[in-house]
Amino acid sequence: MEIIHREVDSYPVLDIDGEVDLYNAREIKEAIDSNVKAQRYEIVINLEKVPFMDSSGIGTLVTGMYKLKKYHGNLKVTGVGGSVAKVFKLTGMESHLEVHATVEDAVASFKNS
Repeated sequence: MEIIHREVDSYPVLDIDGEVDLYNAREIKEAIDSNVKAQRYEIVINLEKVPFMDSSGIGTLVTGMYKLKKYHGNLKVTGVGGSVAKVFKLTGMESHLEVHATVEDAVASFKNS
């Protein structure tokens, strides 16, 4: 798995490329934590290139979201499809995590909130 850090309209975007599982979910947590340390509390996680995510990946996203909410921020997820969408649906996470079709839609929702 690789995490590409970029910005869209000054919002941090983490593009995840590869499978997310128990062995590498910690890298996503560390990427979220580094943004929190930089006082960046509104983050987009792009899962467009993630073919598989297990429950530890989902847990990492939820934990990150709650951490950001402590600072009145939020975590928005984009690019959820295939087996990842099934995991979101089975775990009920689609009702907890804010999912958007595109990174641009997620960034726009930050601007409108």
